[in-house]
Amino acid sequence: MKNIVLISSFLAGILTYSQEKQHSFVQVREEFGDLNKDGLKDKVTVSMDNIDAEQPLKLEIFFLQPNKKFKLIVSSTEIMNPQYPNGKYGGDQVPDVFIEDGYFILYSEIKDVKNQYKFLFNNGKFELINLSKVRWDGKNTTTETEFNLLKGTRIEISQLLGSDKIIKKSEKKINIKPLPTIQTLRKFDNQLE
Repeated sequence: MKNIVLISSFLAGILTYSQEKQHSFVQVREEFGDLNKDGLKDKVTVSMDNIDAEQPLKLEIFFLQPNKKFKLIVSSTEIMNPQYPNGKYGGDQVPDVFIEDGYFILYSEIKDVKNQYKFLFNNGKFELINLSKVRWDGKNTTTETEFNLLKGTRIEISQLLGSDKIIKKSEKKINIKPLPTIQTLRKFDNQLE
């Protein structure tokens, strides 16, 4: 009887363990620069899960402390699309990350759309202050849309490929308050479409 209970407990443990999703994130991008204006080189990384079939991407932001150790500030697999949603390649490139003049910039290509998100660390969170999208129509026209969330403007310009001539330009006021944060990026991006 003891053996049956022991074997049952062992099998239950194996089933529970196998039902938990396993992850193994491998770093694919890394950038250093001062994000919080303290004079120390902070770090941003992008990692890809090489076990999960969807290959989710994880964004992590670390602040360098005076003791030379990094403190994790942001960690999420919800900010960027996985490489293989529903088991099929989604068309997204692995995003690039940059730190320029204290701004965190996330650059991504999703099918024929290039996106550049610009964040500023303010009041303890990374706020989206600018979003630029460039779309190609598949023929000979590109359309760039820039959302300046600090000024409250949306400017859209269409041009022929290889030309500086503007075919169409429109500008309108937008009012988005509070500013979206890096954690609410996906919800906000869907509101723009």
